[in-house]
Amino acid sequence: MLEAGPLNLFYGDSHIIQDVKISVADGEGVAILGRNGAGKTTLFKGIMNGGPKAEGPITLRGEDVTGLPAFARARRGLGLVPEDRRIYRHLTVAENIKMGRHATRPGTEPYTLEEIFGFFPMLRDLQDRLGFELSGGQQQVLAIARSVFSRPDCLLLDEPTEGVAPVIVQDIARQLAAMRKNNGTTLLLTEQNVWFARACTERLYLLDSGRIVFSGDWAEFDANPDLKTRYLAV
Repeated sequence: MLEAGPLNLFYGDSHIIQDVKISVADGEGVAILGRNGAGKTTLFKGIMNGGPKAEGPITLRGEDVTGLPAFARARRGLGLVPEDRRIYRHLTVAENIKMGRHATRPGTEPYTLEEIFGFFPMLRDLQDRLGFELSGGQQQVLAIARSVFSRPDCLLLDEPTEGVAPVIVQDIARQLAAMRKNNGTTLLLTEQNVWFARACTERLYLLDSGRIVFSGDWAEFDANPDLKTRYLAV
């Protein structure tokens, strides 16, 4: 589904991501874990062509998308939920969701609002509320729903649990699991919350100072308890 790398990403003279190579199979869930500052958000921005200078190949379903702008990558089936959510504060929940239509691939119909409310039930009663009236957790669910609306082949979630109440974190994990099961959506997420990442994915990469230091499934991660202490503990 998605192949990136070896990928090097730069902000000016700063070499943030160094020879990182990741792959996500069709329908798979993969987490990228790491502390703040490890380079997780920069990696996602590089995959979407959203800021850093990039060197290295990126392919989606076998198509080289390296030279494409961000909007064209979205219309090839990459959906990004950014770390800062980017909710339109002056639009209603329903209007925010419908903005996701602009990322729909040619020849593909977006989901209906009813289908989205089936995936994310809390938004049904909030659909007429303005973006600025939502809590942080509600905004996060809305940001995910807006990206899902266009039926992306691969959904990229950047730090979805940051600043979100635990009860909503649990809801998001359940809703993502149900959506993936019903629709076969491929998921790539960055996280510091190990519980959430484990609930949503089958395997993981550990990122530290812009480099991959571990790649494997959760059983392999659990068999090396020092990994959590060395690369995730604050």
